[in-house]
Amino acid sequence: MSVDTFAFRLKVLFEHKKLSLQTVADAVGISRPAVHKWTRGGEIDYSNLRRLAAFLDVSWVWLRYGDEAVKDLGVSASPDLPMTDLRRRYTAEIVSNEARMREAQQASGIVTWEWNLVTDELIYSDNCAKLYGREIHSNDEFWPILHPVDSIWLNAEAMHEVIVDGTSHVWNFRIILPDGRIRWIESRFATLLDDARRPMRVLGMTIDISARKEAECAEERRVQLLNDAERMEGFGACRWLRNQDELIVSSEWCRLFCVDPGSAPCHYADLARFINPDDRAARDTAIDEAIAKRTDYRVLYRTSLPDGTWRLVVEEGHARASPHGDDVWLTALCRAARPADLAAAAKPAADSPAVPLPLPR
Repeated sequence: MSVDTFAFRLKVLFEHKKLSLQTVADAVGISRPAVHKWTRGGEIDYSNLRRLAAFLDVSWVWLRYGDEAVKDLGVSASPDLPMTDLRRRYTAEIVSNEARMREAQQASGIVTWEWNLVTDELIYSDNCAKLYGREIHSNDEFWPILHPVDSIWLNAEAMHEVIVDGTSHVWNFRIILPDGRIRWIESRFATLLDDARRPMRVLGMTIDISARKEAECAEERRVQLLNDAERMEGFGACRWLRNQDELIVSSEWCRLFCVDPGSAPCHYADLARFINPDDRAARDTAIDEAIAKRTDYRVLYRTSLPDGTWRLVVEEGHARASPHGDDVWLTALCRAARPADLAAAAKPAADSPAVPLPLPR
């Protein structure tokens, strides 16, 4: 229960004055269940409110609407709520919750902020300086710390657009710390509207995501390195996760099979349309044996190209258990066949799982 409610003020007064529900009901001229409903947040009509306030010797405005209403209307000063056991308990709970929230913020590095659109006041949590490298007290102090590239799209105009939009947003951007280091920030925020649907406040939370961005960039560099290596060697890579039936192919695989990356195969069965019908059985036999024995395989087959021609392809792969042992991963490299591959296909080794294919005429 909030301490700024009619029900809470009523319960504190009852406790302080040592009033029972029945005593109040008799004084106001209403049933005991009705009084109990008031203490649970139920509505009260004006006549009963006036009688109740008079009996409790408090302002009816304050009793029903609280300190802010009394202040706004300029009526007589609101009474101080007595420090009853109930109020002590709720006050202690509020203090404890706030302390836990501060500890959680410090531990997680989350910075909370609130922008009052009426007064243009910007308030950050106490750990703001730890994240931004300095205190931020206004938007005018925030814009200059943005990375020049991000300041092109992240500015006062962009903020105004999302405020008018009135929905929640997530922005990832960079800031420059006082020592020149760059830090990636993720900011999530939402606009609060009044009853007339006018923007009143913006509430947000921000966190340092530099480590995540560095990992993403490192992964992108590794993928680019593999793509470059594939292209230089003429290899295309693919991986099939059997139980999930998830097929992953590289960009070089798409180039080798003349496939648009946007329409690349996603399931094992999709590969059949790229392989000459006369060669599919031999490939399936080699792969089935590799999966059964968790071993290598090598096959030579013709792939049908979009222009009606074909290309002779060598596929070399390996089947193994997934890291957790609950699936089979089939990883393969494909490349255009060379003259030596044709000779090897004509006379396969006795222990090779590959099946010789009839050479195209």
